[in-house]
Amino acid sequence: MDAFVASRLPAATTSSTPQHAATAATHLRQSPLRQGGTASLTAGVLLALCSARGAGRPNHPRAARRRAEKVVRHMCHRNCHGGEHLSPERKRELEAICEKIATPGKGITATDEGPGTIGDRFEKVGVENTEEHRRIYRQMLYETPGINNYLSAAILDPETMYQKDDEGVPFPEALEKRGIIPGVKPHLKVYELPGTKDTVMQGLDSLAVRCREYKAAGAKFAKWRSPLQISRFGPTKMAIEANMNDLARYALICQDEGLVPIVEPDIVMKGDHDLETAVAVNVEVQATLYKAMLDHGVYMEGTILKTNLVNPGLSCDHDYSVEEIAVANMMVLRRVMPTAIRGVNFLSGGQSLEGAAARLNALNKVKKRLGRMPWNISFSWSWALQAPLLNICKGQGGKIPLKEMSELYLQELAIASAAAQGTYQEGFPPDVIREDEKKDAEAKKDEPKKEEEKKEEPKKDAEAKKEEPKKEEEKKEEPKKDAEAKKEEPKKEEEKKEEPKKDAEAKKEEPKKEDEKKKEPKKDAEAKKEEPKNEEKKEEPKKDAEAKKDEPKNEEEKKEEPKKDAEAKKDEPKKEEEKKEEPKKDAEAKKEEPKKEEKKEEPKKDAEAKKEEPKKEEKKEEPKKDAETQKEGVPA
Repeated sequence: MDAFVASRLPAATTSSTPQHAATAATHLRQSPLRQGGTASLTAGVLLALCSARGAGRPNHPRAARRRAEKVVRHMCHRNCHGGEHLSPERKRELEAICEKIATPGKGITATDEGPGTIGDRFEKVGVENTEEHRRIYRQMLYETPGINNYLSAAILDPETMYQKDDEGVPFPEALEKRGIIPGVKPHLKVYELPGTKDTVMQGLDSLAVRCREYKAAGAKFAKWRSPLQISRFGPTKMAIEANMNDLARYALICQDEGLVPIVEPDIVMKGDHDLETAVAVNVEVQATLYKAMLDHGVYMEGTILKTNLVNPGLSCDHDYSVEEIAVANMMVLRRVMPTAIRGVNFLSGGQSLEGAAARLNALNKVKKRLGRMPWNISFSWSWALQAPLLNICKGQGGKIPLKEMSELYLQELAIASAAAQGTYQEGFPPDVIREDEKKDAEAKKDEPKKEEEKKEEPKKDAEAKKEEPKKEEEKKEEPKKDAEAKKEEPKKEEEKKEEPKKDAEAKKEEPKKEDEKKKEPKKDAEAKKEEPKNEEKKEEPKKDAEAKKDEPKNEEEKKEEPKKDAEAKKDEPKKEEEKKEEPKKDAEAKKEEPKKEEKKEEPKKDAEAKKEEPKKEEKKEEPKKDAETQKEGVPA
């Protein structure tokens, strides 16, 4: 065997030096695969030879080892392990579809019956099996207002994939507009294996081509059913492995073509087996399924499980409560269901709507009570939903009463959704939510706001009317303002013309300001000369003492103030006359201003003369202050 393997390796691998051979022998002896029989020994030889190939590079022993292990993994395992062959974008696409299908409180409507199956159902209620009847019936199932509140996905038959509604919209597109994901049933017919009573589902040979066509038509997922039956001798191990391998191969092909695979192992309810036997068989079937999917390299995060409820056979002589059945189902899931799978949707399996809802409701209650279960548990029903609808057709003369069926269908979906949340109460049907009612509810919420707005409108109108006279007055005043603005324009132009004159005068005054700055040092010198005056502050305490002596006199003066006020009132007429004479005095003062300008230079001469004199008494310095104040008071 070792020579056989070595002969089929590349030449560069087999052409090893003695040093390489020694290294290969070391790896072979140390390999954990050495003790595992022929297959393990072959893997060990591969590992040793591949390691020896890189042994000539001592600087890279670990890199060579990693390359060797990768070769062994690809030889002993699957190249597409865990969806390795899928791109990251494809994986994200599959996961997003699974997330939408597994929306809490929503489920799948299974309408994938072929023309023959639905034809048999039509004939039993007196409806002719025609393509048009099938079309309008499916249209009711897909376009009833409000179904998107309860459905996340719909399984279509290949015939329905290419049919259109009354407006010419293909059904997959119509479903997507309502937020419901369209899927397809790609398998063909059940085939009984010769010499056995075991069956397999046909359709794998051309599956990839059909999946490509269905995806182009709008499908986002596919569903493949593999039915099995519990009997005295079955299902056999061969039947279980054959069907589960078919499901794994189907899932692998679907993911490669961009469709989410829903795998459906269906153990039918026929038989007399008890609940314990059903648990054992379901664990074996689902364990074989997940092992096959892992071996085939299916990306588990991008799949959904659809399976039967674990139930006793229809002919079982023992009655079980819905709670016992719910615990049995949770037992199977917790033992074998991978946490990588996001959701499980149970089929009805021939149960009535009430029976299927009661079991699904109990199952979700047990899930809440036990915890530690990450899967969304919901429904994917066909017969449980459609049987009551078709019963309405009885006695209708071959007509399909779509309106009545639509109303009942919405009520059934409300029950299924409540069971998927564990809130269904038998005998108390839940309230039905319709799209129109949602809009009405939102409209009702907005009604109080609209009423308040209506009440406020008269107030706004009244205020607007009050403001209208003001606006009219403003409009009337606008011409006046424009006229005044035009009158002021000549003044502004004159001011602009005078600005150059003012600038010229300002430039003329600049030399005078410079002269004043030059005189500031002289003023500082004079301030130093006046420092002796600060000695006068020392005499203030004496003045305060004298002021206290004068306080009695002040009190006497206060007593005499009323007399002075009376005299002041008598003098008021005289003051008014003096005020009248003030304009005359101002006019005379303006006439005398030229004379004062001639006297401007006299104080300067006096000040200079006084600077040269020695310091005299404080009383003599007062004329200097007067001269300086006169200098400052005269305009430049």
